Amino acid sequence: MIMPEESIANEVVFDYLPTVSYALYQNHVPVIRTLSIRNTTDKEWANLTIKIEPSDDFAEALELHTEQLLPGGTFQPEIIRFKLNPVFIYSLTEKMTASLKLSIRADGKEVCTEDYDIDLLAYDQWLGKSILPEMLSAFVMPNLPELVPILKSAASILGKWTDNSALNDYQSQNPDRVKKQMAALYAAIKEKNITYCSVPASFGGAGQRVRLADTVLATGMGNCLEMSLLYASCLEAMGLHPIIVLIKGHAFVGAWLVDDTFPDAVNDDPSLLSKRMASGINEMLLIEATAMNEGQTPTFDDAIQLAVNHFADLLAFDYFIDVHRSRFSGIRPMPLRKKVGEEWQMIDHENNVDQKPDISDPSALEQSVKLNHVKEIRFGKQQLWERKLLDLSLRNNLLNLRISKTSLQFIPIPPNELEDAMAGDDEFQILARPRDWENPLRSAGVYQSLNSQDPMLQLVREELKQKRLRVYVSEEDLYAGLTGLYRNARQATWRKTEPILCTWQSDYCAGMRLLPVNGQDLHPFCSCL
Repeated sequence: MIMPEESIANEVVFDYLPTVSYALYQNHVPVIRTLSIRNTTDKEWANLTIKIEPSDDFAEALELHTEQLLPGGTFQPEIIRFKLNPVFIYSLTEKMTASLKLSIRADGKEVCTEDYDIDLLAYDQWLGKSILPEMLSAFVMPNLPELVPILKSAASILGKWTDNSALNDYQSQNPDRVKKQMAALYAAIKEKNITYCSVPASFGGAGQRVRLADTVLATGMGNCLEMSLLYASCLEAMGLHPIIVLIKGHAFVGAWLVDDTFPDAVNDDPSLLSKRMASGINEMLLIEATAMNEGQTPTFDDAIQLAVNHFADLLAFDYFIDVHRSRFSGIRPMPLRKKVGEEWQMIDHENNVDQKPDISDPSALEQSVKLNHVKEIRFGKQQLWERKLLDLSLRNNLLNLRISKTSLQFIPIPPNELEDAMAGDDEFQILARPRDWENPLRSAGVYQSLNSQDPMLQLVREELKQKRLRVYVSEEDLYAGLTGLYRNARQATWRKTEPILCTWQSDYCAGMRLLPVNGQDLHPFCSCL
């Protein structure tokens, strides 16, 4: 690091991702998380220029400017758009080491210069649990054309068993039907006679090479993790929700038997799986993926029992990934890489799916209500009294709710969707803010700026389908808030009142049936808008 004597006292914080892969780039994980420069000298810095230059062509050089930095001041940009070169990243066939050069100049003089090492992984390398373990979902690729023959074969097998070859995911709302679809897929993959090919059992280490589903089918070789990814890719292509389980030195796979997901994409509690696999519950099935390899004879039910046996040693359990839930967090499947001549090209099959045009009837226009302008509105005494019951000042919590420890703020959902969900008279679970969006390695701001949509809105919409509501606070604050609300509700006294008739000729009138009296005898009244 080069630093002149007159500016030795300055402070530079450069927080960056030490390892970069195409999966991270594809899912908008920023390389540079924080860049902070503090002027601890007694001189003002003018025309401050910060340059970040890569040693190779894996990224574009970045240059930031600010007109001045006062003594004691700090320059820290909120979002740093350090652009990687996707062609360079997905063309890598082996891991390589590069560097980032950070140089700072002020008043035309060099303040400091430093080099930072960074590792670039090959296209098919997974970082393991060291950085964002849910990124394994990016290797589940349901849109590969190589999966189509397997799905057709599975449909044919399913038709022989049930006289219905439709791969209709959860539409039947019958867990046994979903199990038969999984079993048919199991049999279709076994027919491919894929040979088991072992790799070093170090799934937790950084840079684990993974044969993708198309490579497994082309070479006819795959290990436990790769067979799990192949099976999960086919499950997702069928519309089912895959689960990938990782234990020490091994991986196996399964799926939900009901249309559901976990609240979080990554979990390390094995009881969450064992409870849903229990007899009589039947919400989930897990199978041993290597039972589909060539030379193995276990039936589908035997493969289920082999997966259950892994739960006998809970110390070996590492974590599991809910692939469908990770999609709500913005983790997309990686596009397919094909070599054309001497160059690699990416083919995103997700964008090549033919969609039938919508030829349904257009919705009717809503008739607008015409307002009649009058000079004066006359009210009777009773109508004035009824109107005074409405407190339209800021003291009314319905109009001016102050967020405090006795209130919980839900992450906003479109009101019409929330109303439709509430109309079903179902129970809803209140959960804290998603843990995966608190991960400092991910940036929702970068995702939103690139996709012009809020990833949190997509998440809460899907959570609403599973009867789950999210709030902004953490789990600890949520527990304290719900406890306070429950105690306040217990302390209040409630009684029923008789239905009342409002004399105000209004279409918007609601009679209050439950009133907190707190020992006082209150008379029924109406609230008219």
